[in-house]
Amino acid sequence: MRRNFAIALVLSCLTGLGWAESASAAPRILTRTEWGADESLLLTTSEEPKPAENQVPADEGNGIAERVKQCTEAQQNYPQEFRAARTVKENAQGKKLRWPQSYSPSVKMIVVHHTAQTLHDDPRTPLERMRALYVYHAKTLGWGDIGYHFIIDEDGTIYEGRAGGDNVIGGHAYCANVGTLGVALMGNFETEEPSQIQVLSLQWLLKNLTDRYNLDPRNTVKFHGNSKEAIVGHRDVVSTACPGYFLAGVLNQIRQHVASGDISARVSFPPPINENYVDRTDVRRSERLKTLKIDPTAPTLTVIGDSSVPVRPGGQVTVSLLFRAGGSSVQRRARIASVMRSSPRIGIWQLLDQENMRIRQEIFAPRLIHDGEVETIRLRIQVPEIPATYSVDIGPVTLTLDAQGRRTRSPVSEPVPMTSTETDRINIPTPGAQRQASSVSSASSASSASSPLIRLRLTTRETGSATCGAYDIASIGKQYRGAVTCTVIAGKAALINDVDLEDYLAGLSEEPDTEPYEKQRAFAVAARSYAAFYLDGAHRKFAGMPYDGDDSPARFQAYSGISAERANPRWVRAVKSTAGQVLTVNGEIVKAAYFSSDDGRTRTPAENGWKDFPFADVFASKADPWCKGLSMAGHGVGMSGCGAKGQAKEGKTAEQILQYYYPGTTILGLGSRE
Repeated sequence: MRRNFAIALVLSCLTGLGWAESASAAPRILTRTEWGADESLLLTTSEEPKPAENQVPADEGNGIAERVKQCTEAQQNYPQEFRAARTVKENAQGKKLRWPQSYSPSVKMIVVHHTAQTLHDDPRTPLERMRALYVYHAKTLGWGDIGYHFIIDEDGTIYEGRAGGDNVIGGHAYCANVGTLGVALMGNFETEEPSQIQVLSLQWLLKNLTDRYNLDPRNTVKFHGNSKEAIVGHRDVVSTACPGYFLAGVLNQIRQHVASGDISARVSFPPPINENYVDRTDVRRSERLKTLKIDPTAPTLTVIGDSSVPVRPGGQVTVSLLFRAGGSSVQRRARIASVMRSSPRIGIWQLLDQENMRIRQEIFAPRLIHDGEVETIRLRIQVPEIPATYSVDIGPVTLTLDAQGRRTRSPVSEPVPMTSTETDRINIPTPGAQRQASSVSSASSASSASSPLIRLRLTTRETGSATCGAYDIASIGKQYRGAVTCTVIAGKAALINDVDLEDYLAGLSEEPDTEPYEKQRAFAVAARSYAAFYLDGAHRKFAGMPYDGDDSPARFQAYSGISAERANPRWVRAVKSTAGQVLTVNGEIVKAAYFSSDDGRTRTPAENGWKDFPFADVFASKADPWCKGLSMAGHGVGMSGCGAKGQAKEGKTAEQILQYYYPGTTILGLGSRE
């Protein structure tokens, strides 16, 4: 079996290989599994398939008829260039594919696109946008998959697109899909510039693809009777504005950088378009939807990710829906869709204004959503303790909740919302009650339904009072993601924050934005590994207590909640860019200890008096020249802050820094360890 190129790229990235012919490091690449592609959309449905490679694009001013005419002539004059080498109509399980996977005999060109999604006012995370783009292509347009082979977000993360592996024909360039690969950058580059890290990732990917497919970016190729560059913009093969003014304006620079191997070189963007320019992106999208008989004035609601969600009986999941306003604005707190559940014991909460509203029969707009705008609707759902398959209908969306496995021993007598303002009425178990480990089925993003919950004791907010009545729980709850509750432990009132692991990490205050970004990314992975290690029932940090950790750096990790997020947006970005990643040995999470500074070398666990430390070989003493001359600050085991900072300033990536301090480990997603 031939190896999927995207998987090979991921493996090269995780092993710390550098960018080709560059001192910079490879960007992160997510496979379809890692970014959460709903593979059920690949399969046939009751609808007629609309293969992307056969679609006629919306008119952009030059007329559909002319475009169809040109394509027809090319098919007549160069029929051999439209023939597939083979076609696969079923997946590995023998199920029929909605869009059969046909394969080009060879790849002649790489076509660069933009997604035409304006980013500066889009509240969604890149991962949410990736999933929404996939749903738009595969479901809304009816293609059965995404048309692009690769997609790059503004943080430089690369996503595997069209399923099928090497040479699979995409649906990205009308009449020019056979023999080409499509690479799209997130953004609308008619009105905004791509980020430099986005361009660097594009150059790295193009260098790897041209090497892989034996393409010479310095030479031209014959394509449909015309001479074309090996790397072209979408507008070079069909009449369109894609890949937008700013990206098209630097494509020649990018091509030269790839040809010379100088893929770490930055580009200089052209000056802004004159003030008389009118962006027609939304008009073109509306025209396309009209050709598909989709009403652009009607609001839409779709699920981000898989609509079938595994959960333990009595457990909770977070679900995100994508709402797009139609031809008119939707007022704040206006009804969006009705809610029906298969069991009245299913609890549902919607996050509104950083608080939670218990949902009964409808969900609401969290803000004023202007016509054509999109908004992510975040829900927390808790299923009954009886194993069964439950369903929740939210407007046109049906969520299937498969409650199987061991029952969650919930710390509350009713479902816990993401942020509680009624916590004094919630019953917490008495001290000594062992809490079972959180379910860790997958953790691809902060908004993923499978991000595990972690419980933190907010010791820095406690005053030593004996009663919960001494605290304004509602006010404190607004300062943290998730739910804030109060219980009494050993005669003292204790504040507990139940929060998604990814949201918890975003609220850490240990790596402020004064630190280099790659150092922040390295510490995000280490901090997630450390916290996830203690979510395992066999590794309890606070045995017998109804919490997993606390907000003290001396005992666990420094955690400040929403205030830390607002003060350090780049740290939040670092957390999102590494979402779900943990350090592992043989599939087991490593307790990734870290500290501030040392005197030129790290210490072993034994030197620090730690007996039976798991995977002690990983934490053997290492030379730490970046810290030479400094004094010891911290226990000295694992990754040092001064060393990580020094390496980041030298151009090392987070992955390279982690490999230095934690040799022999492998970075995996939480859900990929099973």
